[in-house]
Amino acid sequence: MNQLKMRLKDGMSIFWQSHKVYKKLQKHLDKQPVGFPATVSGVELRLLRDAFTVKEAELALELDYKFQSFEDVFEKVKDRGIYEADLQAMLDNMESHGAIFVKIVDGKKQYALHPFAVGIFEMKVPTMNASYYMDFRKYVYQSFAMAFLSTPLPQMRVIPVEKSVTPDLNIATYDEVRELVLQNDGHIALAECVCRKGKDSIGRPCMETDRREVCIGFGDFADMYTRNGFGWPITKEEAFEILAQNEKDGLVLMPSNSQEAQFVCSCCKCCCACLEGVSMLAKPAEFVKNNYYAVLDAEKCIECGKCGKKCKMEAIKMQQMEDGKKVKAIAIDLKRCIGCGVCVAACKSGALTLAKKDKQTAPPKDMDTLYEEIMKQKKGTAKRTLHMGRKVIGF
Repeated sequence: MNQLKMRLKDGMSIFWQSHKVYKKLQKHLDKQPVGFPATVSGVELRLLRDAFTVKEAELALELDYKFQSFEDVFEKVKDRGIYEADLQAMLDNMESHGAIFVKIVDGKKQYALHPFAVGIFEMKVPTMNASYYMDFRKYVYQSFAMAFLSTPLPQMRVIPVEKSVTPDLNIATYDEVRELVLQNDGHIALAECVCRKGKDSIGRPCMETDRREVCIGFGDFADMYTRNGFGWPITKEEAFEILAQNEKDGLVLMPSNSQEAQFVCSCCKCCCACLEGVSMLAKPAEFVKNNYYAVLDAEKCIECGKCGKKCKMEAIKMQQMEDGKKVKAIAIDLKRCIGCGVCVAACKSGALTLAKKDKQTAPPKDMDTLYEEIMKQKKGTAKRTLHMGRKVIGF
């Protein structure tokens, strides 16, 4: 009996010590640009246990959103008795399951913390399961959505689908998906959509597309995908084909909010937590970075109703016709329109077109600059909550 008590005591002590490490890591991640806020339920700690061993969590406390060389990391931990070979093995293992972001500069690896999303969650593609996905959903709606949506500069933006772009629109290169592909020729990777795999795991498959290989990574993201088996390399021609099919399926193009794009997600409201959450808000257009909006010429509407079905934000006001079968587009709510162009691509009569916003916003040059800008404007928890609360109810 005494031995059993001692074992239980030792077990509780080990658990409590590990709990403190993961709690420290949660607080550390919350200080990064996107944040990783705590919840009452503690579901975020389960997500961290999935991503990091205790020793890896302790090591992650020495990293942040800025990339560091191996030598810089070793300098921080060498007094703990960690040998260089052991440190390299830990960092390699953390990279292999997507716990940290690694890029190669001049032939040498550099290390940084991922945000939870876009980052740790997306690297769960190979091992996604129902238990993890339900924890993810709980965390998003209990706490993380506020961190993700309340940054002054979002991590992602919306660009128009190719079919909606006309020559007179004079679109900027960073808003044109074809240009994003061309500028990354040779460093392009394809991955399964982690959001749709999550929905598959709970028996709720995507209602927009049967395909899962729709997410495209560029540059350092693409290299990390292929290096660790999260995705595989593709040519620019293959990327164009995939994006064309994504457009046919009515998916929304959401690249990283940087001129040198790291990825392009192809999103739907039924699977993408970002689009799903934004669609529930009073004014989705305030939360989504984009440079365009849809314009309706109601006289040209042929009452097919396709645009209303395709719009993820329910921004198009539809009117039922007298025959009870046809529906007519009569107005666009610009507070809800996110300028994706999906409705324009679906409209066969030319009743819908895209127009430029008066104020055009150029995204930051790259992801490093984006995170620096987010960090400069980062609000405390109280201000962030108040800011979000006002926007959610439409003030």
